[in-house]
Parts: sequence; structure tokens; C-alpha cells
Amino acid sequence: MWKILFISLLFNSQAHALDLNKYIQVLKKQTLELLGMNKKQEQEKIEQSSVKMPELPQIVINRTSTDVYNKTGHIYEQGYSFNQLSLEDKRKYRVGFLEELYLAVMETRVKDEELIQGLNVLEQGGSREGVYRSLVMGADYMSLENFKEPIKEELVKFVMNYGRTYLGLEYNSAQLYSASIWTIKKLLVEKTLELIDSFPTDGEDLYAWYAYMSVECANKTTYSNKLRKSKSLERHQAWAKDVPFQQIKSEVIIKLHLLMNQLS
Repeated sequence: MWKILFISLLFNSQAHALDLNKYIQVLKKQTLELLGMNKKQEQEKIEQSSVKMPELPQIVINRTSTDVYNKTGHIYEQGYSFNQLSLEDKRKYRVGFLEELYLAVMETRVKDEELIQGLNVLEQGGSREGVYRSLVMGADYMSLENFKEPIKEELVKFVMNYGRTYLGLEYNSAQLYSASIWTIKKLLVEKTLELIDSFPTDGEDLYAWYAYMSVECANKTTYSNKLRKSKSLERHQAWAKDVPFQQIKSEVIIKLHLLMNQLS
């Protein structure tokens, strides 16, 4: 109907300029209403979901504690499907992780020698988290932190909202604007990993938190990976229940770095 109205307006030379402008304003209003409806529908979908955002645990860091070596609980035992794969098949996933890690964290392709070194670490029992930490604590990353680039408002808003909602922390906007982008990324991921380690080891709160965090990231940026694009809480929760604990951590690391790369 509106198409017919629009065509008729085009042929009305006297009222054309005034009516066309009026029509454009109506279209803008309808577009904004549609966007608002879509946002409302997404919110209603989250509210109706069986997945509920858990209470955030308190992040407690005790440098002298030996609890880090006490790996008991369901989260350390999950990942049956992956663990049953052959070494060759596991290697494909590990290589894929290392390639994504370097692109997300260093914003560059992994070199052959770095790939071999990282693969050796993983196949000798090292963790994905450990590979990441060695990367951001290395000389190359530290040199990147020395570059002072303008901090965009979108990045500051995201970090403040993410810290409040998913870490239970309040960040100071003035401090964020004065910091290095590379330092912001490293510290936000560090706090996130600390929070993940603070959840009960039965995994239930962690899976729900991960689902909400994943949908938040999917709403804020565009991922090429189909699963990362998903805005289904249930789908992200199911994935987190099925994979090894270290894969949950590595996915969080990559998601956050990719998102902050786009926002910066």
C-alpha cells in the first residue's frame, strides 16, 4: 500500500517536495520502531530463556594458595568428545586455536616457528591459557603496549559495561582513556580468567555466565564464526558443557580480543 502511495506522490508535482519529505519522515519513524521492536523481542527472548544469569563470584587472588593445583570438579573432567579424538584430529583443533589466537591477540598471522612451539606446549600437557599468558607477557606484546593510540568512546563504554555486568567491577573512564589499548585488552581478559576460576567447579554457573557473555559479544560485533554469531543462550550454554574447560577459556580470550579490536 505504501508503495502505491509513494508512486502517486512522485507524479504529483505540486505537492511532491513537501509530501516526499513527510513520507521520508514516516519511513524513518517506522524504521526506528522496527529496530526498537527487534531489540524488545531479543530482550523478551532472553527473559523467557531457561538460562538465568548467575550471581557473580567474588574474585579472590591468593598468591600463596595451592588451590590452583587442586583440579577437582566436573569442569576438569568434561570434554569427552574432544578427549576421544586421535592425536591427529586434536592437532587440527590446536593449530586452529593458535592461528586464531595470534590473529586476535597480536593482530598478525602466526609464524611457523611460533606455531610449532605452541603446538609442542599443548601436546606436552600445557594449557591454552598458558600459551595465551606467555604471549601477552612476552616482549613483542609489551612493545605494543608502549604505543599510545586514541581510545574510542565505544571501547570505553563496552569495558565499563562489561566490567560491571560480567565481572562485578567498576572501571574508571578517565583511566581507560589514558591507558594503552593493548593494556586494556590484556587486563580485561586477565580479570575475566580470574572470574572464571572463581566459579564453583560443578560448572553450572559458569555455563550460564558464558552463555550471557557470548550473546553480549555477539550483539556488539560481527564474528565470522557461525557459533560466535549466535544469540541463543541455550546454544552457547550447551557448547560450554560439552568442551574441555580450557576450550571455554580460549574461546573467551579470542572473543574478547576480537571484539575489542573492532571497537578500537
